Amino acid sequence: MRRTDAAAAAAALVLAWGCAGGSHGAVREVQVGHHHVAFVLPRGWEHIDHGRVQLFRLGEAQLSLVDLGPVTAETMASDLDRARGLWLLGRRRDAFEHVRELRSPALQYASREQQATFWRPWNDAVYAPVAADSAEIGTAFAALIRGTDAFAPPTPELLFQYVADHALDGHGQEIASRKRRTVMGRDWIVYDLWNRVSHDGHSSVAFNSDDGYLLALTMDRGVFEQLSPAFESLLASLEVSPEPSNRDVFPR
Repeated sequence: MRRTDAAAAAAALVLAWGCAGGSHGAVREVQVGHHHVAFVLPRGWEHIDHGRVQLFRLGEAQLSLVDLGPVTAETMASDLDRARGLWLLGRRRDAFEHVRELRSPALQYASREQQATFWRPWNDAVYAPVAADSAEIGTAFAALIRGTDAFAPPTPELLFQYVADHALDGHGQEIASRKRRTVMGRDWIVYDLWNRVSHDGHSSVAFNSDDGYLLALTMDRGVFEQLSPAFESLLASLEVSPEPSNRDVFPR
């Protein structure tokens, strides 16, 4: 995003926030994994930047904004190609760690046989990471990248299940309602949840995957009546732009 565009977007966010009657705090910008995110912090809440996980707290109440990784085969391949780039720069440890942390709904819900087939070339090459041969590592990276073609695009239901498994305590909860919401030009899917037995335990989760990477806003803990206004105001303020192609988001 150009500096002038960023300034204009920030001004628009502040204006929109003021018209909506929310907090008049300054616009903050963070890198959430693959996403550059601007937001207005709800009044009284604390923001903690953990990179791919952004925490928002008020006492014991907590919301999270989380990059949950690549959704499509194309973005899985892009992630692996980035890891290969780190390896070519001599950052073997960072590259191996990035491969180890690869996560995707397509990969998680694949059969054990599919997962084993996908990982076999890599595991065979780096079973002893320190002694791994460079030629074999290069071949293994190429095999992983080719292997992403075997995964089908996940359905919206599978994406929600993935969000729930990674960011929610989904035990006993079911979807009470679902809706699509456009925020700053991006489509978010918002689910309202409740406990299927007691019809209590309300919670909400919002996620989008416009750029092939899944970003989720979740209610982690706290009373729904306290969480809901902050969740809604934070979601309404989110402006998400893709990570610039030349940005190195994996620290040395």
